Amino acid sequence: MTAAADETGQVIGRYVIYDEIAAGGMASVHLGRLKGAVGFSRTVAIKRLHPHLARDEEFSGMFLDEARLAARIRHPNVVAVLDVVHDGSELFLVMDYVQGESLSRLARAMRPGAIPPRIAVTVMAGVLHGLHAAHEATTEHGEPLNIVHRDVSPQNVMVGTDGVARVFDFGVAKASHRSQATQDGSVKGKISYMAPEQLLSEPVDRRADVYAAAVVLWEALTGERLFDGENQGRIVRMILDEPVPPPSKIVVGLPKALDEAVMRGLDRDVSRRWQSAREFAGALERCLPAAPATEVGEWVESLGGVALGARARRVKDIESRSDIFSATGPASAPEPKEATAETVLEPKIGPPTVPQAFAVMATEPADLRIVPSKPPDEPSRAPSSRGIAAAPISKPEGAPSSAKIMIKTPLAALSVQTVAVTPLASLQEAAAARRSGGRKVLVLGIALAVLGVLAVAFAVTWTLLHR
Repeated sequence: MTAAADETGQVIGRYVIYDEIAAGGMASVHLGRLKGAVGFSRTVAIKRLHPHLARDEEFSGMFLDEARLAARIRHPNVVAVLDVVHDGSELFLVMDYVQGESLSRLARAMRPGAIPPRIAVTVMAGVLHGLHAAHEATTEHGEPLNIVHRDVSPQNVMVGTDGVARVFDFGVAKASHRSQATQDGSVKGKISYMAPEQLLSEPVDRRADVYAAAVVLWEALTGERLFDGENQGRIVRMILDEPVPPPSKIVVGLPKALDEAVMRGLDRDVSRRWQSAREFAGALERCLPAAPATEVGEWVESLGGVALGARARRVKDIESRSDIFSATGPASAPEPKEATAETVLEPKIGPPTVPQAFAVMATEPADLRIVPSKPPDEPSRAPSSRGIAAAPISKPEGAPSSAKIMIKTPLAALSVQTVAVTPLASLQEAAAARRSGGRKVLVLGIALAVLGVLAVAFAVTWTLLHR
């Protein structure tokens, strides 16, 4: 399969790739459009693995491995992956498009203030429910997958204008039943959100994600970074050794129960930590009444109005163009061919079968400009006594590439479907023929009815004349 181009985007199989909306060290994310048969279309987000990584056996294997692994996660608080496409030289993940912003962008737009407590708790409770679904995922035979996200962070939480928070990017997730195993001693994720046991390369389970979610919530409630220092070594020492203040020490007036819930999530002793994400979510929901979805959605729109408005207009433009294209059928109707590792992998009809393996929004532009409206009333803030200077964490860029991609994927494990597409002109001719035949039958029926009436009238007249 090779990529083609139309008037506005690049065609990859049955998808058209449009504007880039985010980019990171591993991939770029684009607006996209699914163009199916008989006018069916859908807006999607398409994550494109950087070409030099697509040629690397380890990275490409992880990309596909995570897609198959995440196929077992189905939950409203998890962004779903709809399809995986291998274009011979490139790899793509097709995901649900979510109109919204990452929690990282929203929190940055709120500074120097914090996120309103009720909204922060509602968002993170949703994230925890999504994580619990991942932790509970099983194979087709009911065997636990033991998924651990390992990269729960504000960058990997999407809050939609529909008021729903969704976790995404399972790119470095740990799990059983995967072909690409993490090397012993390697550390995956963002250091500032890692649990102590994860930093020490000890065995991790779902409670590492609980810890990371507690860090994200602490920062959302206070508007400050919990673990931030001049270098990564300093951050590691803070996580492992230094005392952590409760959120109410930074923002006066937060409920005591909320303090206790967050601090239990941050306990360095995994046995004293919340034992599941669902348990943590339940505790949060008892601390404060949940914010309605409409309130959360309006908050998102108030902070990201300019950027979200521009993106919404672009999506509308893409959809209108797609409707014009689909009037004559799908953009491309490939001939049925023998299933190979380069065939587009399509989920079976029914619920989505491939939730995501990588982020909808991997990173954010550095110079995002968002003008927040007046935020809701918040508890007063206490001056911070932590004295920690903020410093960006450097991230490695790129990765070594190998000469040839080798994807070890059993074809029996892939669901490949071939759909016969009937040309629209043939359908129109058949419909016209049916309409013409129906009119002929109607005319014949009317003629017979008229003849019957005339026959009755003639008989009555004849009888009257010959009495």
